[in-house]
Amino acid sequence: MKSKREYKTLDRMVYFSIIEKIKTGELKPNEHLTEERLSKELNVSRSPIRKAITALVSEGILDYRTYSGVVVRDSMIDAAKYAQLLEVIEVFIDATIQKMKKNQVDVDIDALRNYISSMDRSSYLQNMEDYIFNQHQFFFRILKHDPNPFYYENVKRVFFTINNFSMETVVKQGSEDRRDQTVKKFTKIADAFEQKDYDLANERIRDMFGEFALSAFR
Repeated sequence: MKSKREYKTLDRMVYFSIIEKIKTGELKPNEHLTEERLSKELNVSRSPIRKAITALVSEGILDYRTYSGVVVRDSMIDAAKYAQLLEVIEVFIDATIQKMKKNQVDVDIDALRNYISSMDRSSYLQNMEDYIFNQHQFFFRILKHDPNPFYYENVKRVFFTINNFSMETVVKQGSEDRRDQTVKKFTKIADAFEQKDYDLANERIRDMFGEFALSAFR
């Protein structure tokens, strides 16, 4: 998950400024953007504007259209769209685990457990940004066991969209007790991988995603 702590360059500042304009509705779906306009609004040169636009196009937030140039895509996520995006992630993870099972891949259990420990610590410290970051890193670690980079890159793009454009009522982390229960579920997934019970790990991931989707409608 990209963080404002990564504002190490002017490019990143512009990048997140455009995202914020989209989230607040200042930039609306299908609205046409130009480097000149953004340069004036953000009081920066065109170079960082160009780099930020290129990055956001690659992530599916902006779009290049014939005769229109760069336009804003409709990226805001309600409960129904959130559930659909979780299904997309689940498809790629399922395909990865099926390959892992076929090839009897040794999972990097230590890496998975480190992410779980970081989730637990972040939950206790009420650092939700790091809590979610480590959740996603857990799944990325699984996807990295597949040599097909398409899976990883697409899930990365989906998580990016969820992180930045979900409505406040959609992605709910709940109370500390509820987060503790989620951490325990991640631990059980890691346990299943350690036992090389790929089907059980897959089942537990599906169940978790199902619970995430249901919570968005509550």
